[in-house]
Formats: sequence, structure tokens, C-alpha cells
Amino acid sequence: MGGPSVVSGPQWLSATLSAGGVPRSAVTMVADCPAAHVDMLAAVTREGGCVAVVGYPSLALAAVEAAGGDLERMVVVPDPEPHALAVVGTLVEGLDMVLFAPSAPIAPACARPVEARLRKSKCALLVTGYTWPRARLTIDVSMTGVVGLGYGLGRIRGVSIAGRVWGNAQPPCAFHAVLGQKSVCRTADDRKTSPAMPGSFMGPFMADATCDLLREVAQ
Repeated sequence: MGGPSVVSGPQWLSATLSAGGVPRSAVTMVADCPAAHVDMLAAVTREGGCVAVVGYPSLALAAVEAAGGDLERMVVVPDPEPHALAVVGTLVEGLDMVLFAPSAPIAPACARPVEARLRKSKCALLVTGYTWPRARLTIDVSMTGVVGLGYGLGRIRGVSIAGRVWGNAQPPCAFHAVLGQKSVCRTADDRKTSPAMPGSFMGPFMADATCDLLREVAQ
């Protein structure tokens, strides 16, 4: 599940990050990619970690379980308003990872109390949807296709994703992986390219379609 400074998560992510996982006691921005969210939650709980999902009612818990996750190690708060940040601040004090989907942009002044609690904890806070004012790591990832389908035949056996990571002490690095199969490919360091990808964290959740795909993969 990682060491004292990181939460390792799935193999495709651990292999891409220079530290071997997402940082504890810090904020990581994760793009709106339900397939990746499901795989990360499943990986952490499968290894004995405890996680929370806050403000993300469209996340399919059945998909997490189908991916090998342990639902008994999950706290789910689908509608934390109007005290979402207070809920997150409380949860980070006792869990390994919290996945938070805020319903509105987070002002720096509102983020500071959560960050103060986070720094004293061993939790990795992942934020998706709206950006967090200060994030140590950014994971820009999207679903690129499915594996196993032919012309009018076959069945879905995997979901392919691709993206890039960058942040403090993390050189920009591109990756792609197939969820549902033991396959991962990491590209060379691409620090010469700009890490800015405007709009990659915005837009509606796409959980329904992705989770349907994941259910088929698990069957």
C-alpha cells in the first residue's frame, strides 16, 4: 500500500510516479476519469488501506468491488454539502486516501484549514473536478478505448487509459495502461512539453458508461 510517504495505488500509477505512489499529507489533482478512480480505490482497499469518497454520487461502488476492491474499507459521503470541506478535513485525519469531488471552485482561504489537518496526517487527498489551489502532484488521465471488441463480435476485456503526471519532485512523464489486464507502458521523460492542459479537469462525470465497461471486464 506504499511506504510512510506515499500511497502506492495500482501498478500503472506506481510505475509512473518517481516516488512510487501519490504523496501522503498532500493534495493530488486527478483528472475526471472514473475508470482510473475506480482502479485506484480498488487497489488501495485491496491492499488493506482505508479510503473515503466525498461528493461523488455517480461513482459506481459495484465497479470498485468488481475490480477487486474491499467496500468494507470505504467511507462514502455522496452529498457532504454545505459542510464538504469540514467533512474532508475530518476524514483526512484517519484514513489512507480521500477522493474528493468538490461541487464548486475551492478558494485558497477555504483550502487552508483542510491543508493544515492534512499536513499532520498520513492521508493522501485526491481532488477531481474543480482544481485545488495548491496541489503537489497532478495526474491528467483519460479513457482512450476498450480492448477485446471486433467488428460485431468479441467482448470487452479491458479499458485503456493514457495521460501524464507532473508536480513537485515529479518530472513530467507520460503513460498508458490497460485496466483489466496486467499491462502498462511508460514513456520517456517529456519535461520539454508543457504540463498545462486547459480544461482537462472540467466537465461532467462519465461514470455510468465507464462503469458499465468495467462491469463487463470483471465478468
